[in-house]
Amino acid sequence: MKITKKLALLCFVLLLTISIVACNNTNETVNDGNSEQQTAGEVSKDITLLVYSGAGLKKPMTEIAQVFEEETGIKIEYVFAGSTQLLGQIELTNKGDAFIVGSKKAYEVAKEKGFAEEGKEVAYHNPIIGVQKGNPLGIKGLEDLAKPGVKVVLCDEEANAIGETSQKLIEKTGLTGINDNVVSKTATVNELIVHLSSKDADAAIVTEDAAFGNEDIELIPIPEDVNIIQIIPVGILKATKHFDETEKFVEFVSSEKGKEIFGKYGFPPVK
Repeated sequence: MKITKKLALLCFVLLLTISIVACNNTNETVNDGNSEQQTAGEVSKDITLLVYSGAGLKKPMTEIAQVFEEETGIKIEYVFAGSTQLLGQIELTNKGDAFIVGSKKAYEVAKEKGFAEEGKEVAYHNPIIGVQKGNPLGIKGLEDLAKPGVKVVLCDEEANAIGETSQKLIEKTGLTGINDNVVSKTATVNELIVHLSSKDADAAIVTEDAAFGNEDIELIPIPEDVNIIQIIPVGILKATKHFDETEKFVEFVSSEKGKEIFGKYGFPPVK
């Protein structure tokens, strides 16, 4: 009888020990899982997205990167250049996460070549005439840019969106004399502003946003029935290795908050 009791007690102790060990193993498994989740979260915050952006979008995109990082912990690294340069880099390197550019046509090229997913519309890129401060030649419209002796600077139509749009405006109006007056072509719209500010040129076709807040030049609107408005799209590059994070970024840029930031810098948002 005593042996039976001792055996029963021994079995009880053995089962209790097994239960404790099993519980400890379970806890360790749960803790390891939590640890892995924390590590994954920390890694996502250390991700830096490479974004190709049109040079004329630098001001709003810089602020967007700051706000986006504050909200998500994801850093943004930009390559700013003309659309042709950007497309060349994307094709050459096959690297990058997102693409935003000053015209839908340039974005469509990226899609057709298989570089980009479907884009989202963000804001408008409005062409406008820029002249020297004080408008010494009394320029009132595009027709004045075609008059003899007027020094005009334009963006290169092979380099960026506003350059191509300028040529379309010349074709639409028949004012071929504007091209006869061109003294320089630039790779970016920001360079046009420099030419006007330094009085190296009398007039240029720029974008309203590029000249926004610049007190060194003056702006003359192009009539709506003549003007050619561009739309700024943003989208995910197929080369991305961080699809979810890039999707968050694209959603943020095209969100009401993102569009509001664009509006601060003279870009009317797409409704």
